[in-house]
Amino acid sequence: MSGYLTFVMGGRDLAAPLDQVREIIRAVGVQPLRGVRAPVTGLIELRGDPLPLVDLRAEPETGGVGDVVVMAPGPEGPVGIAVDRVLAVVEAGGFISDPGPRPIGLPAYVVDVLRTADPSYLPVLLIDMRLLAGLSPSTPPAEVAG
Repeated sequence: MSGYLTFVMGGRDLAAPLDQVREIIRAVGVQPLRGVRAPVTGLIELRGDPLPLVDLRAEPETGGVGDVVVMAPGPEGPVGIAVDRVLAVVEAGGFISDPGPRPIGLPAYVVDVLRTADPSYLPVLLIDMRLLAGLSPSTPPAEVAG
């Protein structure tokens, strides 16, 4: 299935290609790792196995534990990314490429700026989950219709 997983992290709406996502779980039972340098900040148990957790949120949203997006496994095995909350799965046609120039100062893990295809035309940052987690990049994302 092609499309995107949309979620909120640090007050920003982000989207990741579905082929980079294995599953979504609740961020319950996170065990912080002392003396470990970012980006891996903790472990969470996933069906009896430890799952390294990357949490780049400066301040998690108040009142909630958050969600964990479990990335499709790469050479390192599965890795979880802590997000404030998962919003939806959006079909490939639900976004269009922003025709304007790429804004200056976006992090390297942002691969494109998209806009919702509905009349609101809201911006959403398309990210590479592997780059967000501090791993080697994924294969280039497919072109977004524009």
